[in-house]
Amino acid sequence: MIKETSEKYGVDDQLAVEIARCESGLRQYSSDSTIVRGKVNPKDVGVFQINEDYHLRQSQEQGQNIYTTRGNIEYAILLIKKSGNKPWSASKSCWGDQVAMK
Repeated sequence: MIKETSEKYGVDDQLAVEIARCESGLRQYSSDSTIVRGKVNPKDVGVFQINEDYHLRQSQEQGQNIYTTRGNIEYAILLIKKSGNKPWSASKSCWGDQVAMK
């Protein structure tokens, strides 16, 4: 779904996959079916760990539901298209080297 959505919006799919892998292990939900939340900040949710305080209202205004897999991915890809990798700069030490190697 990440690759498909990246292609749809003209975003680097390798970058998107690596960010999601580092942020959530590519998971929207935990094994108990609850949404994956950030370990450092529980306001970060889902595959791309979208922060509720900064992005919930914007995502809703765009018609995206960050609490669903598709909505989380779609909003994140649009965010990458608009802002690049800046919203995930805190985890760059994880995904940055992986993207550079490819």
